[in-house]
Amino acid sequence: MKTKIFNLKNIILATILVGLFSCEGRRDFPDLVETGVTLDNTDILLISGETEEIKARFVPNIFPARDYVWEIDDPSVADLVMNEDKSVTITAVGAGETVLRIVSQDQESISAEAQLKVIASAPVDITDEAVISVNRENGGGPEGNEGSLKLIDGDLNSKYLAGYEQPFWVNLEFEEEKVVSFYQLTSGNDAPDRDPRDWQIQGSNDGENWEVLDERVDQTFSGRNLTREFYFENETAYTHYRFNVVNNNGGGLFQMSEWRLLSIPE
Repeated sequence: MKTKIFNLKNIILATILVGLFSCEGRRDFPDLVETGVTLDNTDILLISGETEEIKARFVPNIFPARDYVWEIDDPSVADLVMNEDKSVTITAVGAGETVLRIVSQDQESISAEAQLKVIASAPVDITDEAVISVNRENGGGPEGNEGSLKLIDGDLNSKYLAGYEQPFWVNLEFEEEKVVSFYQLTSGNDAPDRDPRDWQIQGSNDGENWEVLDERVDQTFSGRNLTREFYFENETAYTHYRFNVVNNNGGGLFQMSEWRLLSIPE
């Protein structure tokens, strides 16, 4: 009889424990709701008539639970159409500058914006008119397989590779003064820790005294051999332009496939 009572107590205890753990297993968790938003492009340059799709990235990386609205400060510069996936398609309609913005409808602090510039005609690539120099050359020299000349050869599948330490810069020197307010950077084919993260574009007319024209921090390249475009306000002509890499992504090497300078027709 004692054995049966003991077994019965064990069965009752096991049933209670199973019930408790089953309840824990069925516990309801609150739905994930995004707490932030960023844009995949924060410097948008379009020619009148062009269209581009801009995507929002949500934090955490989930399909958004909130409702959002896209806005353009000056609708005479561009039209927009919101897509079902919460992206937006913008169409450039007139030359000018404005701001594109996405805002959560139930919490205005969850927002992101991009500078949008529309120009009447295409930018002119003037990189080939310049002579390149660097302060950290590849071991094979400027004409090597990964030498500095690869940075301006127009081939997205080649790259410039060199040991990274401060200071680290690349210069483009022109025979005549040029007004530059737009540039392109193309990431290398591998090893994202070699990408630039923080940098400055500087201008000079003597190669010794430099003005900071554009400064970027915490930049990333979401893919390999990916070209990103950047524009900045500048109306001064310079003979020298410098890509001053303040920090890369932590690697002992630096790499980049292309650095192109462009002028914007007036």
